[in-house]
Amino acid sequence: MKIARYLPIIVALLMSGAVRAQQEPAPPASEELPADETQALSKDVVTVQTITSYLDRMNYVYKLDKSVKVPEIELLMRGDNGNYQLRIFIDDPRKVVYMCINRLMTIPDSHPRKSAVLQRLMELNWELLIGKYEWDKSDGEARLSYTFSTENGLGYEAFVACFQLLVLTADRDYPKLMRLMWAPEEKPAEAAVEGKPEEGAKEKVTAPKEEPPAKEETPAKEEALSKPEAPPKGEAPSKEETLAEPEAPTQEEVVPKQEAPPTEAPAQQETSGSAEESESE
Repeated sequence: MKIARYLPIIVALLMSGAVRAQQEPAPPASEELPADETQALSKDVVTVQTITSYLDRMNYVYKLDKSVKVPEIELLMRGDNGNYQLRIFIDDPRKVVYMCINRLMTIPDSHPRKSAVLQRLMELNWELLIGKYEWDKSDGEARLSYTFSTENGLGYEAFVACFQLLVLTADRDYPKLMRLMWAPEEKPAEAAVEGKPEEGAKEKVTAPKEEPPAKEETPAKEEALSKPEAPPKGEAPSKEETLAEPEAPTQEEVVPKQEAPPTEAPAQQETSGSAEESESE
């Protein structure tokens, strides 16, 4: 009796569930991925075949070398500012794929601009999100590289994005690095004027230059005329001294000359003498 009472309710619930199941769409069929991507997305190690299939899809021509311990793929990339050698190493034991722009530039240890170029590479490393610059001291090789971890596989989209970004970064930075490496050095004179001497330059200690003795200034003409100096003994006075101070008059010039007696006096005496003679006679 109890079951008959709840039977209509049970039938109604079952019917509502069937209708709801008919209304819900069926889940879409899973798309089958290519064999290389299925293997890459799995936890298996990425193989050389996986990377070569990616490059084939990107329509690149490459050279594969399996004779070495770590298989290597080599490509020649062309950019706006130069051609670049890109190499890919598939390291199965360590579960990594190493990709690099090989020999982007060579910076010998003895190069005079080595410090400036290496400092610029470190500054660029600070700005980069993908990739890093490396320098080998033994041969001076500088490269741009990126390392994929393949523990959980490597997808095609991630590989293409890093591949293209690495080439674009190298093509962007290469001209600036070359200009910095071969820029002319500043001259010491220019550095001294700017107040920024070059690093490592030794300061030269120079002896003070002896200044030539100052020429004695000749007195002005007016001073020479107004204040003549007495000439030393035994030397004739100069022309200026002669003009400035006339010679002292001699004794003969000081005493006036006596004038000769007038001629009339003797005549007068003769007249008086003749008069006396006449009177005596």
